[in-house]
Amino acid sequence: MKAKSKDPLFEFLIVGALITGAVFAFAPNSAASIPVAKPIDKPKPTIEPVLPSYVVPSGKTQTLVTGLRAPWELLFLPDGQALVDERDSGTILQISKDYSTQKVAFTSTTPPCVKFCEGGTLGMAYAADRPDGKLSLFVFLTTLTDNRILKYDLDSSEDLWSLSNKRVLFSGIDRSGLSTTHNGGRLAIGPDGKLWVSLGDAGMRGSTSQNWNRLAGSILRLNLDGSIPEDNPREDSPVWAKGLRDTQGMAWDNFGNMWTTEFGQDTWDELNLMQKGKNYGWPIAEGKYKFAETPLPQGNPGSDNQGTAESPAPTPNIPTMPSDKELFNDSRYTNPYFTWHPEDAACSGISFVRGSLISACLRGGKLWIMPVLGDKKLGEPQAFLTGTFGRIRKATLAPDGSLWIITSNKDGRGGWSQGGEKAQDDRVIRVELKTVYY
Repeated sequence: MKAKSKDPLFEFLIVGALITGAVFAFAPNSAASIPVAKPIDKPKPTIEPVLPSYVVPSGKTQTLVTGLRAPWELLFLPDGQALVDERDSGTILQISKDYSTQKVAFTSTTPPCVKFCEGGTLGMAYAADRPDGKLSLFVFLTTLTDNRILKYDLDSSEDLWSLSNKRVLFSGIDRSGLSTTHNGGRLAIGPDGKLWVSLGDAGMRGSTSQNWNRLAGSILRLNLDGSIPEDNPREDSPVWAKGLRDTQGMAWDNFGNMWTTEFGQDTWDELNLMQKGKNYGWPIAEGKYKFAETPLPQGNPGSDNQGTAESPAPTPNIPTMPSDKELFNDSRYTNPYFTWHPEDAACSGISFVRGSLISACLRGGKLWIMPVLGDKKLGEPQAFLTGTFGRIRKATLAPDGSLWIITSNKDGRGGWSQGGEKAQDDRVIRVELKTVYY
C-alpha cells in the first residue's frame, strides 16, 4: 500500500505546540504565571471632623431700617425679603432687598386698649398649606374683646407681597381688662408642621394659668386649619402646657427640644424646656422659688405699670427681691432651666441659630446667647450688645447668615432699658455672627 504524503504545515503546527508546552511546563513559575494587574494605592480622602460649635455676635452691626414704631415680629420670606409688623398701628410692612419698606396690610385700626398697652398686632408665622404650595400668613391680634389668630392668603407678584382673604382662624383667647397685659402672642410653625401659640395669664394668674379649661397661661398647639391635633395632651383641647405668666418666645433646637422665654413678676424671668402636658408653676412658683409678691411702694409712678402720656416710660423702684427665700420643689410642677432677674432679662423672642439659642431682651437691653451642647443640655448664658440698642424684641436669622434684630424702644417703656429711645427708633439692625468652637 502506498503511504500517504505528510502535510508540512500540519507538522509545523504540531511541533510548535509541543515546544511551547514544554517551555511553559519546565520554565520557572515566575515566567509561566499570567500577569495580573495590581491595584494602584490611591490616597484616602481626608474626612474633616465636624467640630462642635455655636455662634455669637462678632461686634459688627449695621442699621438697615429706621422709623418703625414698636415692631413685634420679623419674618424672612422665601425670596429673601422680610415682613415686619407694628404692635400699636396694626401695620404689616415688607422690607425689600434694598431695605426700603412699604405697607402690605392693616390688621386693625381700632386701638386694643385705653391704658398702657401690651396688646395689638403681635406674632406672625407662615406655612405652605394652600394648593400648589402657596403660602398662608398667621397673625396674632388683640381685639377689644379677646385675643385671636387671623389667617390670610400670602402671595407675591413681581417682588411685591400682598395679603388677601382675611379670616379668623381661632378666637376666644382670654385677654385682660383695659391694659391688655400678659397676652404672650408669639406664633411659630413647629418641626411637626403644627401652629404653636405662646400665651400669658391675661393678668388673671391662677384662674387661668392653673386651669386647664382656660386658654390663657398656656402654650397652644393647633392644626393649620384651626382644629385640634389628636395627639395633644388632653382630648379636644388646644392646650399643650400650663402654668405660664407671660411667654413671648418659642424655638426648637437641633435635637427637637422646645425652649420658651417667660416674663416673671418682680424676681425671676425664665427659660423653660417646654414639654407636653407639663405645668410650669405660675403663680405658685416664680423661677425656682415659691412665689411671694412684694408690691411697689405706694405712690411710685410705676406701681401700676401704666405710665402717662407725659411720662410713658417711668423708671420703677423695685424693692428687695421677694421670691428668693424658699426653693420650690414639687414633682407636679416643672422648674425653669435658667432664671435671670428682670433687670438683666425681660426676654421676648428666642431663636435657634447654628448651635445657639439667642434670646432678645427688653428691659435687659441685650442678647443672651446659650450654646446647645447636647440633648437638653445648654452652656452658660453669655450676654452681648448690652445697652447698645435699648430694648430688643426679637432676633431672626437672615438668609445671608447674619442676625436681624428689631428694637422696641417706642413701646411705651423705652426708658426702662439701658440705651433708651434713639432718634432713629425703632430700627432693624443687622448683626454679623462668628463661629465659636469648643
